[in-house]
Amino acid sequence: MTTPRRGRGLLAVTAVSATTVLAITATGALAAPSAKPGPDSSKQAGQSADKKTAKERKGNYDARTPSDRVDYANAARTMSKQGAAQDKFRASLGSQAVVSVDQVTGTPKQVAKLNGFLTGASNKPAAKVALDYIRAHPEIFHLSEQDLQTLRLRKDYKDIVGTHHVSWEQVVGGVPLFGNGLQANVTKKGQLISIQGSPVAGLNGLAASRSAGPAVSADSARGKAASDVDGKAQAVKGTAKGNVKNWTNGDQAKLVWFYTADGLRKGWATYTQAGDSLNYTHVIDAQSGAVLYRRDLTDEANGDALVQENYPGAPRGGQQHVVNLFQRGFLLKGATTLDGTSVHAFADVNDDNVANAGENVKVPGTKHGAEYVLKSFNTNNSSKLCSTAFICTWDPAKPDSWKVNQKQDVTNAFYLASNFHDWLQKGPIGFTPAAGNFTTAGGDPVSLNALDGAATAANGGPDANHLDNANMNTPPDGLSPTMQMYLWHTPGADDTQDAFVPSSGANDASILYHEYTHGLSNRLVVDASGNSTLNSIQAGSMGEAWSDFYAMDYLVTNRLEKDTSKDGEVLEGKYVSAGALFRTQAMDCSVGSASPNCVGIDGSQGGYTYGDFPTIGGAPEVHSSGEVWAQTLWDIRKKLGRTKALSDITRGMELSPADPSMLDMRNAILQADLVAFGGANQKALWKIFANRGMGWFAGATNAGDSLPAEDTHVPPTGATATLSGTVIDKDTNTGVSGALVFIAGHDSGFGGDYTAVTNAQGKYTIPGIFPGTYPKFVVAAKGYEILNQSVTVSASGTTANFSPRRNWASASGGGTVKAFNGPDFSPQCGPGFAIDSGQGTGWGSTTGDNAGNPTNVMIPKNIDIALPAAVNVTKFSVDPSNTCGDPGSASTGDYRIETSVDGTTWATAQTGTFTAANRGKYTELTPSGNATGIKFVRFVMLSPQVPNFSTNCPAGAFGGCKFTDMSEIQVFGTK
Repeated sequence: MTTPRRGRGLLAVTAVSATTVLAITATGALAAPSAKPGPDSSKQAGQSADKKTAKERKGNYDARTPSDRVDYANAARTMSKQGAAQDKFRASLGSQAVVSVDQVTGTPKQVAKLNGFLTGASNKPAAKVALDYIRAHPEIFHLSEQDLQTLRLRKDYKDIVGTHHVSWEQVVGGVPLFGNGLQANVTKKGQLISIQGSPVAGLNGLAASRSAGPAVSADSARGKAASDVDGKAQAVKGTAKGNVKNWTNGDQAKLVWFYTADGLRKGWATYTQAGDSLNYTHVIDAQSGAVLYRRDLTDEANGDALVQENYPGAPRGGQQHVVNLFQRGFLLKGATTLDGTSVHAFADVNDDNVANAGENVKVPGTKHGAEYVLKSFNTNNSSKLCSTAFICTWDPAKPDSWKVNQKQDVTNAFYLASNFHDWLQKGPIGFTPAAGNFTTAGGDPVSLNALDGAATAANGGPDANHLDNANMNTPPDGLSPTMQMYLWHTPGADDTQDAFVPSSGANDASILYHEYTHGLSNRLVVDASGNSTLNSIQAGSMGEAWSDFYAMDYLVTNRLEKDTSKDGEVLEGKYVSAGALFRTQAMDCSVGSASPNCVGIDGSQGGYTYGDFPTIGGAPEVHSSGEVWAQTLWDIRKKLGRTKALSDITRGMELSPADPSMLDMRNAILQADLVAFGGANQKALWKIFANRGMGWFAGATNAGDSLPAEDTHVPPTGATATLSGTVIDKDTNTGVSGALVFIAGHDSGFGGDYTAVTNAQGKYTIPGIFPGTYPKFVVAAKGYEILNQSVTVSASGTTANFSPRRNWASASGGGTVKAFNGPDFSPQCGPGFAIDSGQGTGWGSTTGDNAGNPTNVMIPKNIDIALPAAVNVTKFSVDPSNTCGDPGSASTGDYRIETSVDGTTWATAQTGTFTAANRGKYTELTPSGNATGIKFVRFVMLSPQVPNFSTNCPAGAFGGCKFTDMSEIQVFGTK
């Protein structure tokens, strides 16, 4: 029986939660949520996410995202349908064309050029420029006139350099299509920059077959969305109007169409605040109630007011000074609390996201002077980190001592958020109301919960979920985001266990500005429906990097922090970390720098490059992996100057395709410079990107690739060459037909340049390749392992042959799931995903009973795989990783592999234990016996990777107490 799974999610290639928090945890026993090192000068690797004390969260899931194997198969089918007209179109765009085809819809995700525009100048309206181009190229867009009639203009805004950003939703029967549609970017001269959006062709006909009304109500969908993330929908009043229902707490449910490879269906798109920081967008199937989409929206970390511009004790901006909140335009006349023009700030000490009695703060200022003075807790504090340079604002040994500075805390938070709103709105950034910024007039001011959860523990202080962190969730334009600022330093922990200054995030401008910038990036990098697409590991890492970058840009520009010619000076989170490193390195570390603040956790010297992405924090993780992007952006700022750099970087977000990799965003920045400055800085930009390993030959299979390959070359010129060869079965030496071969980073979404499909003899040819070494050449064929290796193309052409092994367990090659025990969490993460050859998907099960009740006693879960022939097994290959949005502790720990010749009598072929080091990659295992004539293979999960499973469960905060997963098993051998 298929069982609905609560709190699960999927991401391509790397299963990483889109919940990103700012905190980089201190090392030691009480380290909290991140795989990132703490702020100690020794730079030792911090505790992994499995050792945190805060509760693990649920990750993202999107039913539109197929497994790698399905994606490659769809790509091969798409390419096989391409003809001369499509080839001619791509060739017409030149050597730096981007033609990325969505393998689910068969329509373009993006059409663009890096070195020019798609059309010449025009006096026509921007929307007509785009639609005329689409009509002129049906061979690529595949949209009929009837399809174009489904388009409804959602937004047409002009940025501060004059570029129009136009987006259309597809609507049938008054119901919009979720996510898919059209986006176009047109210069002020009427030149078409790019088309994006993955529209659905034939939508009217598809919708006609799905005309039944929803069986699931809006209320039920909201409740299912909340329970899916282990939360609860608030009991508040709701009002329905047409196909939309809104609740008084800001929750919403809207009827939508949702398109997947399996077809079109109706769903409820919900925005729910399910308690604590459980702020999510879902799409719930309107007929079955199944989860089709989940995205975590939280990014983790009279009028005269006394405020700081930087942090208490800072050499610059560390002293309180008077600001009139009315005169600055932050409050409207008549305001009595800090409910302003763009921010509503209050002390949400019980973390219910509501301003209860005593949580609002009166507007500061009386006839006697400004309010509220910050009271220092430096004297007799339980922490020795307090000093005149880093002033403590509470004492963790007195858990409710935060009350002393409550009004000051809320007021400072309100000021900083209001100030940053105005800063981001100005040029060269231009985050305006039209672009999606946050305003009360627009119905979406920031709900700023200062001192969030400060009174959630029994002793009157914060519990483990409300310490050493900060976050911001950002729903689509028109719905209010929520920012939560926490206290820092765990009560009862000494300074080695928690090396953060006892303080509040509301008093650290770099932290609050970091969180606010999540709002900017999540409003600018969106799909045609306006939903943020910062989903995968590279996109999420850039989200963290932008937040650090824009925060420190403000502080440096306003001379609150220094940035001289020396490296190692620009430090995010300097206040809470008492001047030590908050990230693993400073932001202004150049490649090869000798600064002591530019040393990696492995002792390597100098700033990061693209190849460091997976190892910066010890493992791929958005905060640490994002440091290479932040340092690259700072290089751009140094070289181009602030005005040009911020223009290119911000406009690049607006031009970005959905869910971008760092190479995609590199391309978008290059396009932005072409638009704003005529490409005058492109040579300089290419040199910067190449120096950071994001050169022309760099490769990433997509934004979920946690192991990108770096390159240091700028775009080549001159003659191109041809790459050809044969894909041969390693064991039979016969050609493999229908294999997709492509160069990652130059595959244009599998449907464009540097891509081919093998013929009946296994031969392929890719013409028009610039000579050089490409580090990621991918070969993917049905029923075979996926190969990923480098290839060098010479000026005279190159022959490259490849010999993948037959994977007898692969579903695409005839392997089937014969039996399994435990619940069936299809379609999200059922047992079939263990043999789909995609590491971005997997089999998720429970640790104990089928209901997923937490336990410290594992009920072993097994999957039995029937092979398509009797095989003499030579190797098993297993990725034991957590999947479906579960945290790392849900990965398989202890395991057993059994084999059978008849499916009845089983014998052990291999046993062992996987650790965190085995996650995210295949581990090859040689059978210890029982490997001849095998027709059935059983994989048994014997325990999750919860540290000290017997004692940390069932009451612990680990996802592995409830769920145990594995991503993939492969079986190699000969008939």
